Amino acid sequence: MDFMKRNFILTLVSLCSFLLVQASIPGFEISISKSWTGDTTTYSQAEGKIVNASKLKLNNWYIEVPFDPDHQKFQGSWGCEVEEKEDKLVLTGEVTNKTLKVLTETTFGFIIASTGVKFDVESAVLYTQTKSVPNHTEADGSDDSSDMNIGLPYENNRYFPESMDVDDIKAAATAMNVAEVKAVIYKEINEHWDVISEYLNTDDMFKVFALFLGWASRESTLNAGVETAQEDGFGVNSAHAYGPFQTAVTAFYGCDPTFDQEDDVPELYWYTLSERNFFDPYISTHMGIRKLIHFVKEAVAFENTGIDIIRCALKGFNSGHANPMQESEKGTGYSDEIGALAGWYYKTHHFDDEVYTWTGDARVDRSDPWAWWDNAEPYTNLKVVVRVVNPEDGTTATYSSLSLPTPTSTVPTTTMSDIKPTSNGACWADAIGYPCCKGCDVITTDDDGDWGVENNQWCGIDSVKCKKETCFSEAQGFPCCEECRLVYTDESGLWGVENNEWCGLKDSCN
Repeated sequence: MDFMKRNFILTLVSLCSFLLVQASIPGFEISISKSWTGDTTTYSQAEGKIVNASKLKLNNWYIEVPFDPDHQKFQGSWGCEVEEKEDKLVLTGEVTNKTLKVLTETTFGFIIASTGVKFDVESAVLYTQTKSVPNHTEADGSDDSSDMNIGLPYENNRYFPESMDVDDIKAAATAMNVAEVKAVIYKEINEHWDVISEYLNTDDMFKVFALFLGWASRESTLNAGVETAQEDGFGVNSAHAYGPFQTAVTAFYGCDPTFDQEDDVPELYWYTLSERNFFDPYISTHMGIRKLIHFVKEAVAFENTGIDIIRCALKGFNSGHANPMQESEKGTGYSDEIGALAGWYYKTHHFDDEVYTWTGDARVDRSDPWAWWDNAEPYTNLKVVVRVVNPEDGTTATYSSLSLPTPTSTVPTTTMSDIKPTSNGACWADAIGYPCCKGCDVITTDDDGDWGVENNQWCGIDSVKCKKETCFSEAQGFPCCEECRLVYTDESGLWGVENNEWCGLKDSCN
């Protein structure tokens, strides 16, 4: 069942009404604050203000003010830059306020000398990317329908609670072990797989996971608590966030407007730069992936092809430019070291344990760093499942290849190590090399059936022994309904709503 469709219908069921999203309008006002006369010349001091009360940044705004160059002369300005045109003045933002951030305002002013005619600002108009705003307009703070973040999931995708002290977040991120960092990366791959697979041009999730592990090894040695370039203060330099990809400040919305704006990835939520976002491992990892896709697009624009798209995108992530590789950069550079490290993970299967490699590790074959990506056969029988702990309430979510999470609170977090199949019983799982569980605690479900973990090993749940009233929605992370009250039907099955949450109707309701 489509996530956004389900949430929309749930809103209708719960509230029996909905609000249409209206385009926000910035507040704009400009007036003559004072004037004075000398000889035959009148001097007018105009002052104005723009208020951005929406959740959408205001890019490249400009104001047009009627102007008569034959009788009026521009004297100077502050808070804006002024260009004289044939019949108007055009005011634009200075370097520091050319991009007006979310929920902020800017002020400006200028002086005009007039002879024989009155200078009037009442007809001034503010122009933004999507609308023109007349003088004396009140700010409308509703969400803007053109905001790329509207409707995107994972806007509250935090590993640590937002209320947590910043120093505590940094300490906790630093304390994360390698397996936990791998789980964070895998979770983000799962949740954004449709976007990632499209831009990296592959449907092999294991190869992408290996690529990202090599990338994180090169950047942070799979440490979520490393950051650099903060000596001049937070947000001043292109510092590196806490998280395995060491994502730069430039990836975040609301960073210094003199940095290139990475606003070309509307498929992924664009987090605003703040300390609590910058130091959170989920958000930092999410933003690293978003930043990489930004450079994939740039690499394609430079007419790179094949594996060079990924190589040049990685180079762009590191240097800020995804232009084609020079001969001197091949084989020994940043991107190709990542390729070699990633190949090591792919060949050794160290996807969900504490084992890692590092830059310069002698175990890594660097003779052909990308051969594994193009030539290695895809895995068809490898099962990778990681569990991510929510530090706020101690619950866990289980992610397996090509599946969204199944929430649970019973999985011990010590089972992150390699889980190898054994055979010691007769049930459906035995036929594919796994034992049958003694208990009935379901950890995850796939096309084979229900899976559990016992003695640090995957095992199959015996559906006959563990027979219970089931429903299709449990595999998607939603409970079974207690009652057979139908609300909605889609390709997955029959849905109800209980306790203001979607639930699947049990098989017996059919």
